[in-house]
Amino acid sequence: MDATLELTHERVDDVPMLLGFLSQLRLPEILDRHFPPHPLHQGLSNGWLISVWIVYILSQADHRKSHVQAWVESLGRTFESLLGQTIRPGEFNDDRLTLVLRRLSDLQAWQVLEADLWSAHCDVYALPVERVRLDATTSYGSHATDDDGLMQLGHSKDHRPDLPQFKLMAAAAEPTGLLLAADVSPGNAADDPLYLPLYRRVRKLLGQTGLLYTGDCKMAALETRAEIAATGDYYLTRLPLTGTVQAQFAGWVEAAVTGEQATQLTDVRRDGALLGTGYEFTRSQTTLVESLTKEHTWTERVQILRSESLAQSQATALERRLAKAEAALRGLTPPPGPGRTQFTTASELDQAIATILAEHDVEGLLEVSHECQETTRTHYVGRGRGGPNRLQTTEHSVRYQITTIVRNTEAIAARRARQGWQAQVTNAPETRLGLTDSLEAYRGGCCLGRGFHLLKDQPLGIRPLYVRRDDQIQGLTHLVTLALRILLLFEVLVRRGQDQDGEELKGLYPGQAKRTTDRPTAKRVLEAISRARISVIRVESEHGCRGHLTALPVLVKKVLRYLGLSEEVYTRLVINSS
Repeated sequence: MDATLELTHERVDDVPMLLGFLSQLRLPEILDRHFPPHPLHQGLSNGWLISVWIVYILSQADHRKSHVQAWVESLGRTFESLLGQTIRPGEFNDDRLTLVLRRLSDLQAWQVLEADLWSAHCDVYALPVERVRLDATTSYGSHATDDDGLMQLGHSKDHRPDLPQFKLMAAAAEPTGLLLAADVSPGNAADDPLYLPLYRRVRKLLGQTGLLYTGDCKMAALETRAEIAATGDYYLTRLPLTGTVQAQFAGWVEAAVTGEQATQLTDVRRDGALLGTGYEFTRSQTTLVESLTKEHTWTERVQILRSESLAQSQATALERRLAKAEAALRGLTPPPGPGRTQFTTASELDQAIATILAEHDVEGLLEVSHECQETTRTHYVGRGRGGPNRLQTTEHSVRYQITTIVRNTEAIAARRARQGWQAQVTNAPETRLGLTDSLEAYRGGCCLGRGFHLLKDQPLGIRPLYVRRDDQIQGLTHLVTLALRILLLFEVLVRRGQDQDGEELKGLYPGQAKRTTDRPTAKRVLEAISRARISVIRVESEHGCRGHLTALPVLVKKVLRYLGLSEEVYTRLVINSS
């Protein structure tokens, strides 16, 4: 009688690597400690459920829970081998994942988890923290709003003010960009009051004093700066050009352009390239620190800096506005003709000219001249042929014509000299943070901005949201920020390993097998591994099971080494039995 053979094929790609990486970080164990299962819970623990879901998000670039069950079933044998547990039917169905998100929405457990997770990362890898960046972003969805919900209409950083959104306040360690903590708030919340609660959490999480905290102008509230200074830390933030600061800023810039500071400016250079120029002065600040219930007085440095790149972009924008204003002004007085509106009074034309100059923000930069043109036309009264006895009438018409549009070169030069200037403040001593260091430290904030990009677009893609209830929104946001932490740590370790190896990775770019990069991204690495189509083929019969694993590419072997993993995370999938 012929033997019956059962053949299974599973394309594993990066799944064993990612799950091995999470196990090495002790993520399932940490999650189980803070989100223990219900006494009647059966099957995989919450830690493993969340870990497998994170692997799905990173591997498939999709956070939707409705697709997880089918994906896990397609890799059933692989997951049972990797987890050492049986995957029950319905283990990853919508209902169970909904319960997982509800558990992840527990704020008290989540905040303790963040601290434990960072501690675990530092135990396994030496992760430097030179400074901390604080910032906020938004994410939207097609939700109904209610007064107490997370999804609210507000100022959108995604350019979708028509859709409800929630706000995410996050802190990242620089220079690695690794996420330290994140808070979810309603979408209509102001950014300013969100900084101090997160700062206090991060300070407790790191257990350090004397760190530099950077943020944009919304971190410049006096209460925020006062508490950071009073607790022994340092801040670096831009000043918002509002209120009294706006008038002061104009004076500071004038002093740099034409005043006493014009001859004392310091050039800011990096690797010989001019980044900007500027000066600084000190001033004393005093205010009440509510958390300490006492006043605090400190000295801060006000730095007035001109960024060359910002000045260039603003000059380009000014040139574009001038060209548009000139074209609009020429169109005000077209030649007479049917359907062409003419100006018959100088005041009307002057008002139209002023409106265009104000609309393009070029007042005083263009000098416009116009003239009055009068015409006289004589014609017969009534219908019929003309004759010596026909009555005639004479019509006088007046129109105003723009004759010249001249650029005021002196005014334009003065405007350009005042472009690119910014004001920032810090309480760090000059020995700790010089003028050059300040400019570079603030520019380093792009690390968190890139994290927001990964979070909201590919590969994590939290927008638009596909969950409705607030607990599900909060839980899903926590889940995706967990995935972001893993993705960024993966990238840091790959780059560190590549630097130590002294050889750049190849094969990250489709169709360019020999192209290399000194800064590989986690997204490109995972996509390249997916293109390798690593598969496991198993043949089962009454005599046992035999398996075959496709050869691991050089790229996969290198990445495993950079992550501190062995090839066993793949080879254990094909243990033969008889």
